[in-house]
Amino acid sequence: MLQWQPYALIPLSGAVVCAVVSWSAWRRRRSTPAAKALALTTLGVVEWAVAEAVAYSFTSIEAQVAIGLAIYPGVAATVLGAFWLSRVIVDRDATLRPVVKALLLVEPIVITMAAATNGWHHLVIASGKLVGHPPLNVPHVGVIFWLHSAYSYVLVTIGMLRVVKARRTATGLYRRQLTTVLVGPAFLVAVNVLTLVLLANGGAVDIGVIGFVASGVAFWWALFRQGMLRLVPVARSFVFDRVTDALVVVDRDGLVIDVNPAADELIRLLQPALPESLIGLPSLLLVPGNGPGDRLADGGHVVRVGERQIDLDIRSGDLTDRNGTSIGRVVVARDTTELNDKKRELSAANDRLHEQLRTIGRLQADLAEQAIRDDLTGLYNRRHLMRTLDAELARAQRSGGPLSVVLLDIDFFKRVNDRFGHGVGDDLLVVIAGVLSAAARQGDTVARYGGEEFVVLLPGTTPEQAWNRAQEWRRRCAAASVRTEQGPLSATFSAGVACFPESGTSSVVLLHAADKALYRAKAEGRDRVLLAESLAA
Repeated sequence: MLQWQPYALIPLSGAVVCAVVSWSAWRRRRSTPAAKALALTTLGVVEWAVAEAVAYSFTSIEAQVAIGLAIYPGVAATVLGAFWLSRVIVDRDATLRPVVKALLLVEPIVITMAAATNGWHHLVIASGKLVGHPPLNVPHVGVIFWLHSAYSYVLVTIGMLRVVKARRTATGLYRRQLTTVLVGPAFLVAVNVLTLVLLANGGAVDIGVIGFVASGVAFWWALFRQGMLRLVPVARSFVFDRVTDALVVVDRDGLVIDVNPAADELIRLLQPALPESLIGLPSLLLVPGNGPGDRLADGGHVVRVGERQIDLDIRSGDLTDRNGTSIGRVVVARDTTELNDKKRELSAANDRLHEQLRTIGRLQADLAEQAIRDDLTGLYNRRHLMRTLDAELARAQRSGGPLSVVLLDIDFFKRVNDRFGHGVGDDLLVVIAGVLSAAARQGDTVARYGGEEFVVLLPGTTPEQAWNRAQEWRRRCAAASVRTEQGPLSATFSAGVACFPESGTSSVVLLHAADKALYRAKAEGRDRVLLAESLAA
């Protein structure tokens, strides 16, 4: 017979609270691995509490026993979820091997099947009787019940011990969260153990339902008041043990009180002879060459270990208590040897690259210069002469200043080649080119026009000034000589001088005027310089 019992309000209240927590946790399942575990744990409590509340609403012994057996899937889910939750709360990176996961699922499946088939074997609930008013079932439990209870409490205890161990070193919000995680399951376990004791001694009241409310409130507090799923602190293994930088905690007396694995590895590299445990050692012993009272300043340091150089980047910060009193400091050291080696290699490669670019620039400049130079004499070639002449004419036209062009030709050069050979002729050309280059002033352009002909551009030079300079060149060339098998050989030249604007206003006209003056000089006996005729004449 179904009859509502006010006593059922106690487990139902816990079920409602746990249902809200389970729903809220599941919504946050993507933000933290603890959310799924908490959802499973509280959902198991919901099923457990609802099944027990429904069982209280029946007055027949058969109904209470049958429905009471329905609590076991919820119990199994609660135990499994609590174990999982304890792992991810302590270490969010915790994982279980597939084999372990499969083994953990065996017991929930077995107890659920055993509860469902209890009418055949009576190994979970052997029998029961109704006691008191309202009538409550006082079951006589079987061997599977006791095995299930032992397994559940062992698994929950293992998980809670992990939380207790983590709480010892936790601080701040993380410590408060771990405390809350312990309170709910611990209270639930305590009242259920007391219930088991009462049941084993023929007790008539199941006080385990009080644990539902306590655990639901505890999980609600952790979720909504402490933000357990919104802010799950990172375990110490992440912030200290797994950081790749070397971390050393030193007390105010300079003694080492903690090191992470990265620091231990680095210190062993620097000081292989140190004892196995670094805790309690003076911090000055950790780095070679660090004398008594020395403290490594923040910044870069170079430490030599044998023939090896190790670069360290040191950073430190003071540790203070709540009153601001110094209690020590934490030193962060990073081995930057590889990074600095790469920087040095990069810098050297960069220097080589810049030197190569400078070399390429010089080669390009040389190639560009060679493209405008005559191979034999080293003077500018005819192509460059014409570009320069056009540019100088344009400048002279803008400024209104004079521009003189001297075209000269070595006298009897063909005879030199015929008599002494082309090698001597080339030597003579080089000598003449050297004389002209030596006599050139800033802004002048000396070029080999072709064969034994040379052209000199003289910007800002009047015809008379150009004639006088050409005469000086003629005397210097006559005094120069080259060696031959028959003795020293010298040569003279004939030259024509044309000037802008008197002799012409274009490159072609100016060179033609200078050429005509040159041929007149040759016709009049060579070894002389003549001015080109004026356009007005």
